[in-house]
Amino acid sequence: MDYYYLALIFAISFASNATPFFGAPYTVISSTVLLRFGFTPLNFAEVVVASGVGAGIAKSVMYGIGYGVGSRLKHNKNVNFFHRIIGGRSFYLAIFITAVMPFFPFDDFVFLIGGAGKASLLKMMEVTIPSKVLKSSLEIGIEAEGLLQIGKITRTSPVELGIISSVVFAVLGILLFKIDWEKLYLKVERYFKQRSWTNP
Repeated sequence: MDYYYLALIFAISFASNATPFFGAPYTVISSTVLLRFGFTPLNFAEVVVASGVGAGIAKSVMYGIGYGVGSRLKHNKNVNFFHRIIGGRSFYLAIFITAVMPFFPFDDFVFLIGGAGKASLLKMMEVTIPSKVLKSSLEIGIEAEGLLQIGKITRTSPVELGIISSVVFAVLGILLFKIDWEKLYLKVERYFKQRSWTNP
């Protein structure tokens, strides 16, 4: 694949993940570029590495934000909520899980907390970059195949579908940012407690 497009994928992945809590759906964009050049093992591997490394390195920006404004983060209810959730557990396990989790930008909160607490950025990167490469390999493989199959059914170009999907996921990312995660968590917790009481 042309190195220009690999650099573009890296840049989009970096910019998307450096944007606090929402950004462009970089794996969908990467899948679209992959289909443009043909789904071959070599092209797939190159796109996965470019997107995964770009996404992983970008989290250092969130770390820097947390490091620089750590004293102010105590007023952010979502950051405080995630700080309590991962408190007392393996911090690096939380990094891995949130880094590979699709759709939800929970790893942004983890890196903000890591920066505020002055955790080792190098160690966090050692977990995050392989995790993002793993995430890219899973998502790009699924998304590329999905775009191909939907394209056959709808008789729409996979590239056109990729562009439409990118816009849709970008809007969803903005909506996810506006959710009060602590409130949602408490509702789910109350629901399961009520179920446990009614079903001894």
